[in-house]
Amino acid sequence: MKISLNDLIRPIHAEFNTFQHEFEDMLKSHVFLINQVMKYVVAQKGKKLRPMLLLLAAKLRGECTPDTYRAACLVETLHTATLVHDDVVDEAETRRGLPSINSIWRNKVSVLIGDYLFSKALINMVHLGKPQLLKLLSETSDRLVTGEIDQIDRARSDTMTEEAYFRMIDDKTASLLAAGCQMGIMTTSSEEADWQALGQYGHNFGIAFQLKDDLFDFEGREASVGKPIGLDLKHNMVTLPLIHTFSKIDLREQKRIKRALSKGKDKANQKMVLELVKRTGGLDHAKQRLQEFSDRAIQSLDRFPDSSAKHSLTQFVEFNIQREK
Repeated sequence: MKISLNDLIRPIHAEFNTFQHEFEDMLKSHVFLINQVMKYVVAQKGKKLRPMLLLLAAKLRGECTPDTYRAACLVETLHTATLVHDDVVDEAETRRGLPSINSIWRNKVSVLIGDYLFSKALINMVHLGKPQLLKLLSETSDRLVTGEIDQIDRARSDTMTEEAYFRMIDDKTASLLAAGCQMGIMTTSSEEADWQALGQYGHNFGIAFQLKDDLFDFEGREASVGKPIGLDLKHNMVTLPLIHTFSKIDLREQKRIKRALSKGKDKANQKMVLELVKRTGGLDHAKQRLQEFSDRAIQSLDRFPDSSAKHSLTQFVEFNIQREK
């Protein structure tokens, strides 16, 4: 059965609306250009996956608190900042099917808008009521930037291995999802075992989420995904399907594939690479790992009693496997 986001957020419908209002208020500025860009950011209507999971995590042990909403706004602000900077780095022209910020306002404004979002997060961190929340969010901010730089460095030096790949996506994607889930439960539970369980849920879900995203480079369609297909291939950002394929072919064949990838969006070359990845089991391997991390995410919720929030967190894992964008 097809799972929809509307079904998943039913247990936090009112709380999510409260978050939306607080998030929009947090982005406001006295500078006209900043407000203009922020209105465009809000209008893009991304999934808001991270605050959704954070609010659901909080509901596992009680009702959302002011700290819950602050944490949700901070997590989404950090995520939005990384997206703005990512589009500059990737020279992306679209985001969620719409023109990216850098394609409208150019790179200089885009970089400064990303900086503005990071500064907003820093300013609002001081209002968190628990030192543990501040520590977790600060460490996660460091991991986000480290993961992005590690990805660029490995693409340039051609040193991506499967072990390095999982370490990198743990930093650049899973760390914020894990922190968000952990922060959610930290606002309603004082049990460290609860915190650890939600950290594991977010970590495993985050790895699975990135694996699904990486599969879109080989199987997606630009109209549904909302970003150019083949973008990571164009920028030599080697992901798990290709890493597995490289482990199955000789050095001469690897060089031939890398030459094809360096030509960007040449359709004949991309078709050749896709056929090779399929033939060598690269897609099957990535899908197998996706299922493994998905199963681990669900298992990490075992300590919590049945509830609508737990059911939604479990279903979110299946939603990720099913999603087409």
